[in-house]
Amino acid sequence: MNNSSKQLKNIDSEKLVGSAIARVFSASVFNELANKGCSPTLKSLISEIGLTHSSFKNLSELFEFAYKALSKIYRNEYLYKNSIANKILLGKHSLNTSAMLSEFRVANSKADAIILNGTSHIYEIKTELDSLERLEQQISDYLKFAEFVSVIADGKHISKLESYVPKCVGLIEFTNKDTLRVLRKAESNLVNLDLATIFDSLRKIEYLSIIKAHYGSIPEVPNTLIYSECKKLFIEISIEAAHALVLKSLKLRANGKLDKNFVLQAPKSLKAPLLCTDLTKNQINNLSIALSGGII
Repeated sequence: MNNSSKQLKNIDSEKLVGSAIARVFSASVFNELANKGCSPTLKSLISEIGLTHSSFKNLSELFEFAYKALSKIYRNEYLYKNSIANKILLGKHSLNTSAMLSEFRVANSKADAIILNGTSHIYEIKTELDSLERLEQQISDYLKFAEFVSVIADGKHISKLESYVPKCVGLIEFTNKDTLRVLRKAESNLVNLDLATIFDSLRKIEYLSIIKAHYGSIPEVPNTLIYSECKKLFIEISIEAAHALVLKSLKLRANGKLDKNFVLQAPKSLKAPLLCTDLTKNQINNLSIALSGGII
């Protein structure tokens, strides 16, 4: 048994609080490391959890240890998203042809994760900590945007979801071993996509690029009218062509500044934030130095 495993067994159970370990993977810690190369928040959390610096040779090892602890005691949304990144995007696809976005706005909902490759696949997460209260609305929104939609859920939700979720929606159980067990494959929903909804999920630079690519030019109208004129043109494009153009544009959003080598070499516990955060070269450099160096 290595030192990290021994330490996990010896940590005072009152100090090993799941929410504190979850904050190790919070945006505040990640942003501090990216912007400063160090994280006062993380240093405080390490002390709160009851860990000691000397047990880890570098920050990467600390994150891997914390991730295993999180999996055992506090199975939150981060575990699910990171599994999507590791097991679906990196496990089945390639960074050369695929991309991942998180918290992606669609109508009145925010998709937990969307994988973009030759098509679009939205994954909605329901952990053991979540209710299913908004799921009907979320699925309704996502079916207007993505060709495929799946729900990834804790086992306690599965029996209800099997009858609750529309048959075209995929159902995946996130097991206690952190595997993704496909119970029902998602069916193609391409013909039912709503181009108006899709358009409203795009940034201005994206829909301008799409309109120019398809029509050859952008409408020459005042700025106050450019949105409405582009939307009129967009909804006249065939669903298949519009979907393909949107995929290309969103891949560029996701992977425009992505350092693929850094993502592939980074700890498995950090794949999701690295894939879903728009990082500058300086931020990537700070993260690289921090992860390979000491943790104080």
